[in-house]
Amino acid sequence: MVLAYVSNDGSETISVIDTKTHDVIATVSVAGSPDTIAFTPDGKIAYVLFSDPGSDMAFVAVIDVKEHSVIATVPLGIDLDFVNGINFTADGKFAYATNAGSNNISVIDTKTHSVIATVNVGGSPVFVDFNPDGKLAYVVNRGSNNISVIDTKTHSVIATVPVGSVPVAFAFTSDGKLAYIANEGSFDNPSNSVSVIDTKTHSVIATVHVGNEPRNVKITPDGKLAYVVNTSDASVSVVNLKTNITIATVFVSAGSTPPTGIAISPDGKLVYINASEGDAVTAIDTKTHAVVATVQVGNNQLFSEFTPDGKLAYVGNATQGTVSVIDVKTHSVIATVDVGDRPIAIAFTPQ
Repeated sequence: MVLAYVSNDGSETISVIDTKTHDVIATVSVAGSPDTIAFTPDGKIAYVLFSDPGSDMAFVAVIDVKEHSVIATVPLGIDLDFVNGINFTADGKFAYATNAGSNNISVIDTKTHSVIATVNVGGSPVFVDFNPDGKLAYVVNRGSNNISVIDTKTHSVIATVPVGSVPVAFAFTSDGKLAYIANEGSFDNPSNSVSVIDTKTHSVIATVHVGNEPRNVKITPDGKLAYVVNTSDASVSVVNLKTNITIATVFVSAGSTPPTGIAISPDGKLVYINASEGDAVTAIDTKTHAVVATVQVGNNQLFSEFTPDGKLAYVGNATQGTVSVIDVKTHSVIATVDVGDRPIAIAFTPQ
């Protein structure tokens, strides 16, 4: 059974949804405002980042997936209301969590649920992920315009890679040889670019021109294309990864503006774009780079994600406190699930 865990920022809860019945089967309370969720590779444990508004400190709630109960709380660093990231190493032995206000990474031993190392990185780290073999962690430092590369064996920074203005997200190619960094830019220093890093040399080998204020980037499973969400342009740039050239620009549907989130189906055939203020999701065919559907959902969508089998997409509607369940074959909403106040993030248990 595949479960969806949904972070409800406003009600300080996690809603657990059975993806077969689309019913909420449990509600887990945490001691603050939850954000990013990650599951251990075996799916037995969920780590949920949450912040304490009174202290600006970040924590991890450790949830037993079988019992849907918090079994430990791990104190981290300062949050300062940034979106922080957390991910597990491939073997599930460690979790890395970003502390945007402390400019460091907390390394958590998943056996003891305790911080065993703190790694100083750049300014305002907001996202962390591991290359496919798990030997390296890449950290996006939004405040210092660079990427910290961490050796996961020693938990130490081995390289710092300058990129464009205000990096916010990145994605590895499936072979782990390249990393694509979305540089959001600022009013005084617009970027409109994606930096391409060679993970062997830890150097930028290309800079790809995209739209205005690139906010997110995802790579198709076959490793041929990157899709970049450009918030200010209400567009999506399609980048050929062989040439590192933008080959198409897709403007999203009127209800999907400004676009902020992106999900690519497991088979790589579809891209769903959600909007932080709109009321619709835009579906793009990756073969034609054309909009094939506009799906009416709720307002203020803070996430869209496909189920592991790719048959359904879940979209969080922050205004209504609901999750829309979309049949990907028909691009139609087949269920609306009441969750908590302001659903902000989702993760599915691994199959």
